[in-house]
Amino acid sequence: MVTEDKYEVSSDPEANIIISSCAEPRIRVTVSVTSSLMREDPSMDRGMEVPDPGDVLNPEKCLQSLAALRHAKWFQARASGLQPCVIVIRVFRDLCQRVAPWGALPAWAMELLVEKAVSSAKGPLSPGDAVRRVLECVASGMLLTDGPGLQDPCERDQTDVLRPMTPQEREDITASAQHALRMLAFRQIHKILGMDPLPPPRSRPGLRFRKRAREADEAEEGPRKQASPAEKGLVSGLAPPAPNGT
Repeated sequence: MVTEDKYEVSSDPEANIIISSCAEPRIRVTVSVTSSLMREDPSMDRGMEVPDPGDVLNPEKCLQSLAALRHAKWFQARASGLQPCVIVIRVFRDLCQRVAPWGALPAWAMELLVEKAVSSAKGPLSPGDAVRRVLECVASGMLLTDGPGLQDPCERDQTDVLRPMTPQEREDITASAQHALRMLAFRQIHKILGMDPLPPPRSRPGLRFRKRAREADEAEEGPRKQASPAEKGLVSGLAPPAPNGT
């Protein structure tokens, strides 16, 4: 026996096997079964009819599992080592769950969008600058029907990952990105991130330290002596008046 923990194993009609833990915390693992033979070879004659045995799994579900595997390999090769791509993907994944217009953006399209925006920059970006750059790409109309679109790098044929989105959904997410850029300009990024506003910055400690040091020097020197009128005249370059009869 590998482990003493108990698990529940059930089958799913969508060519999956679901394994659930019985103890807390409840963990659910979905195992998908597929084969690379399910993917058609474009070099083969499409007119040839291939017999379909009755005990074969759903071909559509197998193709979806193969696509998910290709996406995972692409992420490890292109996005996992690109800073700060992973952090920005988490930010936009949360944004897609909270803001309705962003919910229509497919998860795979969102990852491609962030990777292309970050990798096309001339130099390294901070997480804040990377978020702004992604919003600028969306606000410029990149996702609109007459825009360039997003090609799937994991498919043999040219495939636009934005196909599931309707024209209205594309316009809504573009308007939402433009509104988010305006909030960034007015230092309201907390509204985009769905968090409380940050406290205002305190006064700079350097100014306070210099002021206290000056006060300490004046206390050590003591009160300054008032100069006489004659001394004031000498200081200003004027000699005292000569006495009469000389």
